[in-house]
Amino acid sequence: MKKASFALLVGFLIFWLGAAGPAQGFPWSKDMIRQPSVKPQENPRPEPEGSVPVDGRDRPMSREKAGQILRNPVQTTADSVENGKKLYNIYCALCHGPTATGGGPVSRKFVPPPNLTDDFFKKRPDGFLFETIRSGGPVMPGYRESLTPKERWDIVNYLRRLQGQ
Repeated sequence: MKKASFALLVGFLIFWLGAAGPAQGFPWSKDMIRQPSVKPQENPRPEPEGSVPVDGRDRPMSREKAGQILRNPVQTTADSVENGKKLYNIYCALCHGPTATGGGPVSRKFVPPPNLTDDFFKKRPDGFLFETIRSGGPVMPGYRESLTPKERWDIVNYLRRLQGQ
């Protein structure tokens, strides 16, 4: 009886050590799970302060800071306003409506967008509007990848025309 118990114990130990070989360190080694990489749905590390982008893209900033720093380099010409109107109708009118007062077809399904012809937006600097188009607002998506900086300024020029400025 003792020999059978001993043989069973030795057999179990041999089996356990043999089976644990491929999973050596299993509960202790999680190197492939805990690695310094960007996980799905996670933003990469922010760029260091004062760094210069190597891809030529402009850095996002707060809308208030953009309003203080950025100045509209695009002259308000008929071509700029016409291009801004065309781009506004493609990207913005779905939510903000054709006259920027809200009521676009998408706005019935989501949170209604603000009226861009209100005094609140008339008083905001061009840089504020530019940064809102680039990085988005509280609910609005950003169009950084879809619109070039000149196209964004054209939309700002068109919005100013709609606001009566």
